[in-house]
Amino acid sequence: MLEYLTLGEFAVAALMTLAALSAFVWGVAGGALGDVEGVKQRVLEAEGDDPPRA
Repeated sequence: MLEYLTLGEFAVAALMTLAALSAFVWGVAGGALGDVEGVKQRVLEAEGDDPPRA
């Protein structure tokens, strides 16, 4: 019984690893990780336009 449980845990871990790797590759291929500096600058500029909160 313990062998089946260990094999099942391994299968679940392998599927989770495959899902995480697929999501990472999909993000890289879609350009989600491309221009992070530009996004950071746009966020900082947008925050600078608002008046300070009290």
